[in-house]
Amino acid sequence: MNARLSTWKFTVEATDSQGRRGKHHGLVDSHSEAAARQGVIESVQAAGYQPSGPVQLTPKRK
Repeated sequence: MNARLSTWKFTVEATDSQGRRGKHHGLVDSHSEAAARQGVIESVQAAGYQPSGPVQLTPKRK
């Protein structure tokens, strides 16, 4: 049986290769909070940034 897909709002601070810090935010769909957190980390890294703080997640209300 599959878990229900949920939408999460995320915020994470990240640093680019030149040491500049910025805050990234958006939405992510996932079956669990842990998978959402991992997905955010992977997408931030794929964009060329390194997370410099914890990923903050809140469930999106419909």
